[in-house]
Amino acid sequence: MRSALTALALALALALALASAGALAAPASASAAPPYRVLLVAPGGGPGHFASVQAAVDAVPAGGRSPVTIVIEKGTYWGQVYVPASKPDITLIGATGNPADVTIVDDIAHGTIAPNGNEYGTDCSATVSVAGNGFSAYGITFQNSFDPAANPQITSPQAVAVKTVADRVVYAHDRFLGIQDTVFASSYADPFTPAECFAPGGPPATSPAGSTAPPPARQFYYDDYIDGSVDFLCGSGTAVFDRDTIDILGHPGGTVSAPDTGLEQPYGYLITGSRIINSNGSLAAGSYYLARPWQHTGVTDPVGQITIRNTWLTAAINAGQWQNWSSPPFPLQDARFYEYQNTGPGAADVAADVPQLTAAQAAQYTMASYLGGWRPQGWVPPGWLPPGSEMG
Repeated sequence: MRSALTALALALALALALASAGALAAPASASAAPPYRVLLVAPGGGPGHFASVQAAVDAVPAGGRSPVTIVIEKGTYWGQVYVPASKPDITLIGATGNPADVTIVDDIAHGTIAPNGNEYGTDCSATVSVAGNGFSAYGITFQNSFDPAANPQITSPQAVAVKTVADRVVYAHDRFLGIQDTVFASSYADPFTPAECFAPGGPPATSPAGSTAPPPARQFYYDDYIDGSVDFLCGSGTAVFDRDTIDILGHPGGTVSAPDTGLEQPYGYLITGSRIINSNGSLAAGSYYLARPWQHTGVTDPVGQITIRNTWLTAAINAGQWQNWSSPPFPLQDARFYEYQNTGPGAADVAADVPQLTAAQAAQYTMASYLGGWRPQGWVPPGWLPPGSEMG
């Protein structure tokens, strides 16, 4: 991890050097912004700094003429952030390298009423929505702080920290905090696209069905901390979760993941080399499950796909491992749920009818398989991936 933090420090030093040379100055308006390569964000703004992450994103010219790095100083930044498809290759870096120091947060839930009178819905509740290809983020906390107990009038409590529909996206050494649907690793197969959510007039009441032939939405989550209680990894994207800590906060009978992978898509989620834990000890042994096949309205032929391999499982995981989707009914046996060589108490006494991949089958469900011809090392800072890593 030390080499990763060194890379972050070098990026910050570059930004500060540019600022001191007079190359950076926050423009009076986003429309007046020249094509900066590095932008700075700090609480309250100040000379050479934007006051919000969204203001910095807005200052990036559309069209992706060159990659842009946004360095975010220590602080808590309230408000939704939208990275549109017209702005690819944006990188967010937390200035200190410690994700606890830089937090992007909002508290919108599915049932929260928007200014236009519509509910936000799950898709539009996201604190951060990413549609720009080649996006990456390092050393940042993404949080949806919606509290269902404090808002009993809101009966649809899904509240997303980050929704991503873009391709070639990296989140490394970040934290994702929420309760339900924390990480929406999605694609254009899902309805309610970010462009709809952030269109003039606010979130729509309805959406056309998702694309039946969505473009790739490959995402790589490395060395991250992700928490939640219900379906907190969900969506139709192709996502690899490598060496992550996935922390179940509670909700007996719940599930870690709810993929709604389209049937035409061979790969959904891969959790590998990670730890699925219950750090607060709130769950009894065998009271929680790994995944259920989400039947997301508006997705064509959702048949969830997830592989969990070489991962440590808490004792809270039930011997049956998986659950059915209840409404509309969809049996887990019809989903594409696979396991291979998991460890820990939750993997010690797996039910006999839970299939395990053979070595030959497991060779088809690797990071390289999921990510296709893309290798994230071009986007991850030097030294981030350990020696011997498949992506290194």
